[in-house]
Amino acid sequence: MREALARLDDAGHVAYVVGGSVRDFLLGRETKDHDIATSASPDELCRLFPDAVTIGKAFGVIKIPIPGVVYLLEIATFRQDLEYRDHRHPRGVVFSGLIEDAVRRDFTINALFYDPKTSRILDAVGGMSDLKSKIIRAIGDPQERFREDALRLLRAARFATGLDFELESATAIAIRERAKLILKISPERIRDELTLMLTGSHPAEALRMLSDLKLLPLVLPEVEALKGVKQSPIYHPEGDVWKHTLKVMECLAKQNLVRTSTLAWGALLHDVGKPMAAHRSEGKNFNSHERDGAPMATAIGERLRMSNGEIQMIVSLVEDHLKFKDVFQMRESTLQRLIRQENFGQLLALHKADASASDGNLVYYEFCTSMLKTLHVSEAVSPLPKLLSGDDLIQLGLSPGPRFSEILRMVEDLALERKLHSKEEALEYVLKNYVG
Repeated sequence: MREALARLDDAGHVAYVVGGSVRDFLLGRETKDHDIATSASPDELCRLFPDAVTIGKAFGVIKIPIPGVVYLLEIATFRQDLEYRDHRHPRGVVFSGLIEDAVRRDFTINALFYDPKTSRILDAVGGMSDLKSKIIRAIGDPQERFREDALRLLRAARFATGLDFELESATAIAIRERAKLILKISPERIRDELTLMLTGSHPAEALRMLSDLKLLPLVLPEVEALKGVKQSPIYHPEGDVWKHTLKVMECLAKQNLVRTSTLAWGALLHDVGKPMAAHRSEGKNFNSHERDGAPMATAIGERLRMSNGEIQMIVSLVEDHLKFKDVFQMRESTLQRLIRQENFGQLLALHKADASASDGNLVYYEFCTSMLKTLHVSEAVSPLPKLLSGDDLIQLGLSPGPRFSEILRMVEDLALERKLHSKEEALEYVLKNYVG
């Protein structure tokens, strides 16, 4: 970044660091990437940085690679946005000065400019005052800011909960009044903002805020529907399914400061099938709610354009999160299959958060953790033992069919239970029990 700033300065252009990196630096937070705003025109930027990615040149934006860093450094010409055409993108821009560039941005704390030559902060919109007061405030007319770019509706909640700031009242009112505009935003953008909130430091507070701002019923109606669905006070003294889900997210964040997106989404949706299960049983129980929740989690993942791998992982967490209650009665091979699952670490973390948020009984968690310690690490993560294949069964004279799966499964069970140790022992077992 310093080299880019120096190159712009040497060419006689004004250049400042702007946006989130300035905000985070002033808050003492880790800064992940940087943006530069400058008086240099797009053509001049392309001349100064011949290796730049110029896809956004029409809007005055180029991106340049930085050796040893994954992200691209964004450099943009000071600009003023013209009318927004789709509640997300302006139809064009007019290149201008710093003040015009500041007032087009979303929130005051994101419109601070840092001058590296003088080490001064340039603030045209009152961002420093809001930063000190811990306030998220839309720049200018909040109704207009959200009409221009509806993704800002979610970004406001993310910044407020992620930074532990308050939403300024007029900004909050405008979000509620403009909430339905979020439906104009692409599912991928909505997914990414939600994921950042769910994997952030205060996911439960983010969900509360999204609900209060009338956004949650629009982006995740299945989660909003958890409100008022009663649970057994014996196992769930925390209250209804909504309150339980919030507590699970809170516990998960405390127990796992860094969380994968699939774990966060799996925790959010682990009880999403309870309203359907409660309706089916007239509110008497939640039997099979994990089976009701699995197709719902699939539908949510598909709606938000998650990858097939992500959806499968999230659905497996929803489907399997109740298996822990049976671990004491499981056959050893069944328990080993559970522990050897690719996602068992995430499943165990979800169970711990779920139990902590319910009656606090961690005996199943401690048992499984102890079982993991008794296994060699390499064994715990290795694939299931395959002593025999279908070809081996054919060599023994057996005909292919549904019975093959039964035989191979039994051999696998016995191998997991250390009752069969080699291919020779497995062949002898099959000959004795299934041939002739």
